[in-house]
Amino acid sequence: MMRIGPAEAPPILFVAPLFEELNRTRALIAATMRALAARGFGCWLPDLAGTGESEAALAAARWDGWRHDVIAAAAYVHTRSGRAPLAASLRGGALIDDMAAAVGWWRLAPVEGATLARDMVRAGLAGVEWAGYAPDPDIRGRLQDARPFAQEPLRVARLASDAGPADVKFPGPALWRRSEPGTAPALAEAMAADIAAWHAQCAAS
Repeated sequence: MMRIGPAEAPPILFVAPLFEELNRTRALIAATMRALAARGFGCWLPDLAGTGESEAALAAARWDGWRHDVIAAAAYVHTRSGRAPLAASLRGGALIDDMAAAVGWWRLAPVEGATLARDMVRAGLAGVEWAGYAPDPDIRGRLQDARPFAQEPLRVARLASDAGPADVKFPGPALWRRSEPGTAPALAEAMAADIAAWHAQCAAS
């Protein structure tokens, strides 16, 4: 699991977007983690089975396994830091974060599974793969029905260009829709400031 900041600092557990959206936003997540570490937080980013640095194959990954990965990551962070983390999820990460033992939830541009699946089909080739990915039918089927569960306390953030309901909106690019990975320093700083403020509210409640 990637960590930026001291292990014993107030913890933020990031749950990354799914599939290719992870690659497109990894630099943004890392920049946000660094900005939070500069504010005194310990930031953690697990790799779900079949993604990132995980040694498991995506074809062997299962939806419930991904949910368990997040639960296990939150428990590990709690053990290392001595306190429950704030879960900070981006896009499809909000579909699998609700069972984590967290002090609160912060979500950027949460998306329904059916919408994410349509985006993958549109970006990929006709047939087996979704934009170069070939997940197990279990993940395909579960993704279609998945929706972000409204955990509490919850704060939803979106981009200013997103018409969806939100507690806060940030100017900035939708990096997950770009064809190549990128970052946005101003967006990362805005996200970090908002996550830090929300953590303070959740920790005090």
